[in-house]
Amino acid sequence: MLSADEQVVGFKAGTDPGICIIEATVVQGPKTAKAPAVITVTDSFKSSMGTDLIDGKSSSKGLPSYTFIKAPGELWRSRYNDVENLIEINKAHVVFVFASKIKKRRLQYICRLFCKELVLTNFQGIEAYKLLERLIELYLHAEANL
Repeated sequence: MLSADEQVVGFKAGTDPGICIIEATVVQGPKTAKAPAVITVTDSFKSSMGTDLIDGKSSSKGLPSYTFIKAPGELWRSRYNDVENLIEINKAHVVFVFASKIKKRRLQYICRLFCKELVLTNFQGIEAYKLLERLIELYLHAEANL
């Protein structure tokens, strides 16, 4: 049991690589919410943040928030602001304008941009096909909860 103000928790895996399911349970008054996650346990992990996660050191910032920025004529759709732990979405991009015409499509588009930025930020330096595999994996889980 963690204290009420804990936001980060550690997970100590066994010695064998494999797939694990972990679940977080949050209770606030009479309400309870559970969030399961499937994780891959591997023999090594290269942190994109430059810290050694195996020794328990972490520069975890948690999930970033997002905001909209109007940048007409610029080609970027979204970008990660590391200083503020914030995903910036270009609301003037032609694809955002198109997606915004239908509420569901806009939500899906924002979710895809969010997933893209999370994967790019957390898996720096790995091969493109592995990035795409992680993107598909993350988006599948996110889409199931939209």
